[in-house]
Amino acid sequence: MMRRAATLAVLLLLAVSAGAQEPKSASDAADRLGLRFTPDAELVITADEAEGVKTESGQESVVFSKRVRATQGDMQLECDWLQAVYPKNASGRPDRITARGSVVMKQGTNEARCSEASVDNVACTAECKSEGTRASLRRGLDDVEANAIYFDLCKGTVRAIGDVVIRVRERPGAKPADPKPGEPGAGGVPAG
Repeated sequence: MMRRAATLAVLLLLAVSAGAQEPKSASDAADRLGLRFTPDAELVITADEAEGVKTESGQESVVFSKRVRATQGDMQLECDWLQAVYPKNASGRPDRITARGSVVMKQGTNEARCSEASVDNVACTAECKSEGTRASLRRGLDDVEANAIYFDLCKGTVRAIGDVVIRVRERPGAKPADPKPGEPGAGGVPAG
C-alpha cells in the first residue's frame, strides 16, 4: 500500500510539474523539470583551492575544494568539493561533474539540495542524493523530498526514490480552472 501511494505521489508530481505534452528537445525537457543547462553559456568554477589530477581511467580532471561555486548561464551550484572530469582529449566542457558536501543547485525559483550531486553531460542525466538526510527539489511552492532524485534531462523525466514525500501547494490567488463544455458547472449544465 505504501509503495502504491508513493507511486501515485510521483505520478501526481510529474503531471503537475511536467505538463501533458511530450518534450520536443532536450531544452524543452529540461524546462519541464525546472532545470535548464545552457550548453553554450560560459562555465565558471571558483573555489579557494583547485588541483589538476588524473582519474583512475586516465582522464584529466580538476578538483575544487572549499567554498566552491559553479555558474553556467543562470544556473548556480554551490558545494564544499567538486570534481570536473574532462573528455580524453582534455578539451571543451567536462563530461561529468560530481559535487559533494552541502550541495545547492539554483535556477530561478527552482532549488535542489543534497549531500552529493552529479551531472553526466554525455548521458544527459543528473542525480541528487543524500545519506543520513534527504535530497530535495523545490519548484516554486511545490517540493519533493527523497533519499535520491534522478533526472533524465533528454527525456524530461524525474524519479524520486526512498521515503518519497511530495507537497503540491495551491498558488495564492489562483482560481480553479473553468469547467469544459458538458461538465458540471459549465454554461447550462447543473453543478450538482
